[in-house]
Amino acid sequence: MLRSGANATSTQAEREWNRIVYTVCMSFRNALATSTDWTDVVRKLSLGYGRAASRAMQVAHWITGSDTTDFRIVAKRLDDFQRIRARVMFKSGIRSIRDGTNCDVARRRPHLRAGTWRYKPQCKKTDDICDQPAFLAARKGRAERAAKALLTSERKADRKMGENALTVLRDGRPEATKGKACHADKGIGGDLAIALECEEEEVLLTTDESFDLICPALGLTHIRL
Repeated sequence: MLRSGANATSTQAEREWNRIVYTVCMSFRNALATSTDWTDVVRKLSLGYGRAASRAMQVAHWITGSDTTDFRIVAKRLDDFQRIRARVMFKSGIRSIRDGTNCDVARRRPHLRAGTWRYKPQCKKTDDICDQPAFLAARKGRAERAAKALLTSERKADRKMGENALTVLRDGRPEATKGKACHADKGIGGDLAIALECEEEEVLLTTDESFDLICPALGLTHIRL
C-alpha cells in the first residue's frame, strides 16, 4: 500500500499469477481438444498434486462462469481470458507494478507456434534476461537479515527459503540467483525481492506468513490478510 492509499504490486507476484493462470489455460486447451463432455474436461483438469487441481478448477470457473454446455463458447471465453481478462484481473485496483529485478519471465505470454500453444513460466541459470543478481547484490545486507529471520520460523518452508537465500547471497556468482534458484520450490522465491522493493513508509499487504519474519527484519510495516 502506497502513502497515497493506492496499491502497488511486483513482477514477482505477476510471474506467479501468470504461471498459475496461463498453465491452466494450456491444460484447458488440451482438455477441450481431447474431451467429448465437461465431465471429461474436469477429470483432466483435476490431475496433479497439491493445490494444482483446485487452482485449475478455480481458473476454469473464472473462464466459463459455470456455463459449459457448448465447447465452442467455452473456447471463445478461454481465448478472451488468456488474451485480456487474466491481465485485467491481476491489475485490478493496482496503480503500479514494480520491477526491481527486471523479470522477463513475468512479461511472457502464451503463444501459438506451429499449431501448438506454448508457455514457459521459468528461466535457466544461463539466461541473461533479468537484473536479479545485481538487485540482490546491491541489497545484500538487508537481504541477509531477512534470510536469517526466516531461519527462526516454525515453518519448514520458511527456514528452507532462508537457507537457500543465504547460500546464494554468499555465493556471489550471478548465476547463483537465477533459474531454479529463483523460481523453483527449492529456490529463494520472490518474497525477499517483494519486500526489498518496498519503501519504509509503505505498508506491505500479504497472505503469506513468511512476511511476518521478513518485514520486521527489514523495518517494514505489513498486514497479513
